[in-house]
Amino acid sequence: MTETVIGKDQPLRFLDTMKANRAGVWTTLLGGILIFVIWQMSLVLVALYVPVVQKVLLGRGTIAPQDEALGVGLLLLAGFGPAFGVMILWRRLMERRPILTLLTARPKFRWALALTSAVVVGVMGLGLTLAFDPDSVVQIQGRLARFSVQDWLTLGFAYGLGICVQASFEEVYVRGWLLQHLSRLIPSAIGAIVATAILFSALHYGHPGWATYVAALVFGLAYGWSVWRLNGLEAAIGAHVSNNLIGALLTGQMLSGNPPVMDQAQILLYALYVLGFLLFVEVWARVVEKPSRD
Repeated sequence: MTETVIGKDQPLRFLDTMKANRAGVWTTLLGGILIFVIWQMSLVLVALYVPVVQKVLLGRGTIAPQDEALGVGLLLLAGFGPAFGVMILWRRLMERRPILTLLTARPKFRWALALTSAVVVGVMGLGLTLAFDPDSVVQIQGRLARFSVQDWLTLGFAYGLGICVQASFEEVYVRGWLLQHLSRLIPSAIGAIVATAILFSALHYGHPGWATYVAALVFGLAYGWSVWRLNGLEAAIGAHVSNNLIGALLTGQMLSGNPPVMDQAQILLYALYVLGFLLFVEVWARVVEKPSRD
């Protein structure tokens, strides 16, 4: 596959992917609503009718590691997988565009970028947590003392597979599909990124307090910037997967829930985290990809 181009020599930018597409406004609106409804219905159905998932969501009492792994795996795979599949089919069959265009404007998905982003964000996030978030450290110590090596292998597989689907879906839907279509309506790239960051924050409805919404908004802006700067979702997907995996697997946030507020130390943690991710994006754009940059 060769990179789609505008004119003679100018490669197509990721945000411009759908600007020349013939999909009408109503068709696009229908696609967005369909994907969203299937996503929400899948989550509701698996939460209502699968007892082990209910146990994980309620988070009451001590949950056996096998039940936690099974509940988390079913919730994430069955809750996000169907909508992910529909979105891919919609891009291919209704919009008649290659599936790769949901992920990147490059000829191939940059696995090196995604994996490096995941490692950098994982190391940075864990280091900052150990330095500035004593409550999370207590949770990590409790889980380390409670689980055996076999438990960690089971939990790691379930969380790893499930979060790869969940975080990738959110990135492809919000900063892939939605951002590309909003860029057809909003001439400013920054304006489109801000709009999707607000939507991303709103999609976290149901969480108590303000902390989750603010964190999601800030992450949405940072991840959106990386998509524009690096011309694809690779860095955002890697960072999102790594961030969610560390929080869910090591601290058990899927059982305890996100804290409703943040103290000054946690605000500093998030600020350093975002600045570190943006620095990584700039280094990759200016140093790693400089010889072949558009």
